[in-house]
Amino acid sequence: MNIIKFDFNEMVTLQGNQVMTTSLKVAKYFGRKHKTILRAIRNLNCSKKFNERNFVPVNYIDEKGEAREMYNLTKDGCIFLIMGFTGEKAAQIKEAYIDAFNWMAEQLHSMQNSYLKQHNDLMLEYMKEKDVASMSGRLLRRWGKEKKPELAHRMQKLQEQSQIQLLI
Repeated sequence: MNIIKFDFNEMVTLQGNQVMTTSLKVAKYFGRKHKTILRAIRNLNCSKKFNERNFVPVNYIDEKGEAREMYNLTKDGCIFLIMGFTGEKAAQIKEAYIDAFNWMAEQLHSMQNSYLKQHNDLMLEYMKEKDVASMSGRLLRRWGKEKKPELAHRMQKLQEQSQIQLLI
């Protein structure tokens, strides 16, 4: 996986259980004007539901003491926004995101193969044991209906033949 030299402590914060950043931090990291980032957020072609969940408009006080608009962005909102960016830093993040996605897919595939192998091994064992049980049942039935009576009859005949008859 590609490792980006990126200080996440400066870029993101934890708010409750949500990883968040701001439009100001995105602008600073990508070396863009904040108004350009605001315009990009407003022009995103995402659903209203996604927008409301991932882009929260808030105000901040600038160096002049004036209230200005910015957005709080969730991790998903930030990635959605960055996917529309160009440039080296955006490309690095996109590549890292793709690498992470591929790594996760490999893990899932490996896990699935492991479960599939376990399932196949278990089914093979099941079928073998079923065959043994079935064969045992057939042999037991053959014993009770054919072999046991035949052998018992032969033993009885042999016993009768082996008795010495006294002529009295």
